[in-house]
Amino acid sequence: MKVTFVKTGGRRYRVDVTRDRAPGLWVGSIGYDDYLPHDLLHFVAEAEFGLDGGIFGDLATGGNARNFMPLDKKLIAKMWRAKRRKRTRLPDGRRSEELAWMLENAWRRHSSGKPVGDPALERLLPMLDELAERWHALRVGESMTLAWPRPERRRVKPATPHHRKR
Repeated sequence: MKVTFVKTGGRRYRVDVTRDRAPGLWVGSIGYDDYLPHDLLHFVAEAEFGLDGGIFGDLATGGNARNFMPLDKKLIAKMWRAKRRKRTRLPDGRRSEELAWMLENAWRRHSSGKPVGDPALERLLPMLDELAERWHALRVGESMTLAWPRPERRRVKPATPHHRKR
């Protein structure tokens, strides 16, 4: 799965997702930042901390993470019907949000010369520095693409007990 962050305006961006096992998706900006947009922080948090039950993990299983829309407009009605039948659950969603917030704060502390104090976050600072520099250098209409570090897979249905009448 490839995730592309596109600068679409002065303080706007979108996220495009291309997948081998499911149709492509997109979503508009949620939290713009000149250096580290909110969705980019989610991507790093989920990729680096192994959260397959968050936004990008759901996308890697063929889901839409509640907010993403099909790139192919013919698939929109089908997606909305499926969404009404089954509510998308993101079991790692809250943890992803917490980690994205922690990463942003750690990077801001680091950028202002203050110690971070958390080795798990400190190890990611060089990557965040590189991503922030790449994002900041983009002009409107330009993009950067990141590869999801784990393979796409099918959604695993929770086990249900089988009761047989005797």
